[in-house]
Amino acid sequence: MFAKATKNFVRETDGGGDLIPVSHLNASDKLQLLSLVTKRRKFWCWQKPKYHFLTVTLSDVLTEDKPIKPVIVESDFAKYMGKFEDYIQGSIGTSFGKISLGAGGKGYVGNQSSFGNLRKQEIDLQQLMKDVKDRTINLNSSLLQQVIERKREVLCILREKIITTQKCTISEHIQTEEKISGMVGCSTKIVKVSVSEKGSMMKDSSVILEIPPATTIAYGVIELFIKNSGQFDEQQGGFEKESTEGSTYHHSALFRDASFLYQPDAVDNEMYSGAKNLIPSDASLSVLKQDLSQLKTQFQPFVKLPEDKQKALYKTLCELLLREEMVAALEDTLDDICTGDKPDLKELKPPQQQDLLGFLQLLGCSLQSELLLEKYQPQDEELFSAAHLLISAISELPDYTLVLLRACCDLQVVPALCSLPNIASADGIVALSSPLVASLMDRGRFDVVQRLFASSNINLEMTESSVKAVTMKEPRFSPLVLYVALYGFYALSGNA
Repeated sequence: MFAKATKNFVRETDGGGDLIPVSHLNASDKLQLLSLVTKRRKFWCWQKPKYHFLTVTLSDVLTEDKPIKPVIVESDFAKYMGKFEDYIQGSIGTSFGKISLGAGGKGYVGNQSSFGNLRKQEIDLQQLMKDVKDRTINLNSSLLQQVIERKREVLCILREKIITTQKCTISEHIQTEEKISGMVGCSTKIVKVSVSEKGSMMKDSSVILEIPPATTIAYGVIELFIKNSGQFDEQQGGFEKESTEGSTYHHSALFRDASFLYQPDAVDNEMYSGAKNLIPSDASLSVLKQDLSQLKTQFQPFVKLPEDKQKALYKTLCELLLREEMVAALEDTLDDICTGDKPDLKELKPPQQQDLLGFLQLLGCSLQSELLLEKYQPQDEELFSAAHLLISAISELPDYTLVLLRACCDLQVVPALCSLPNIASADGIVALSSPLVASLMDRGRFDVVQRLFASSNINLEMTESSVKAVTMKEPRFSPLVLYVALYGFYALSGNA
């Protein structure tokens, strides 16, 4: 709940900027200005970097034993109130709300946020760089050695944070709709954030989380480039003796010539080099053909699975589409396994931990110590790589898109969607007479697909004889990420 609320806050107030949402409430106390933060580079170009808070500050790793006293500037940031909602209602073939799902089924996906008056605390960077001008970082410290050895991490300094000034509550209401007559149902969550007035509490929710004043909900960092001498400056981060290679993930070798191989990014989540021009605007889906051809190979381990394991993995992943917190936890765990780090599941409740262990066992992972979660060893690295790629894509999709993707799986239109890039003309047109897209002729199904595509920056239109699918203006990575997810489910569906 907390992660969803802060993510929406950053998306609405600083989209494309420098702010990073705080994912866990108990991490707020660790976010002190000048604290050291490591940024882990990601495996795929669409992923957002992950940040890990260290227990030391910049002063602790400098060679001279002289604490830094930073100049901190505090100011009003904003009074934040937002409302995000999507209604799901109607029957296949007839659209009454914003999306058609199920015969008589209905649901609601949304959240309301009111963090109240927010304050910004930030370091005077110009003064800080003067204060540390002739000082160096002790590269022999055990902490720095660990960061250097991991190779994929960059050292950062926490430079600003956004804090609440009054008590807030986040509430979550879970609403479930059953399938009716074999048609599509849905399971949705409503998350609300509101400022508490005179101690009043919301009583109509399944779960309530109270946020005290002075809670950090977002923060910003600066990266450090550290030379062999220990000297450092503020620019794109790294270590002078660090290799400048791209992804070190050996499973990504299939994609070394593909555009979605990881490229180093700036601190900001979306400021990827060339991200705006990676996928052109107003282009046919056929522009994805080259990259998507790689996916057929990458997802072959799904196709080769025994039918019972294939169905079990498909069912589990479909259920995960409505459990975004578990998707995020799975992505972190798979990343940790790939880099040899110990997965940290302390934020998960025991039932969630069991679900995660169950998913890993479906992938054939054996674990050295289930209780301590010390080490996972993939028995089938190709299967593990395919799952890692799929989970990484799902994790990047917005909640609304995940609900729509689940609907498309239930409506069995995924094969048709996967065929579009291969058969679309240069202007994005596909004739409805093609048997590959016959399922899209149903108006109810088309409406669901149209909304799915729109949520991933693809415009889909239908005439009497054809459908036309083209990218929207500056689509960034969204169409590609959606198709990675679609191809993964297609490979698991038994139809590939």
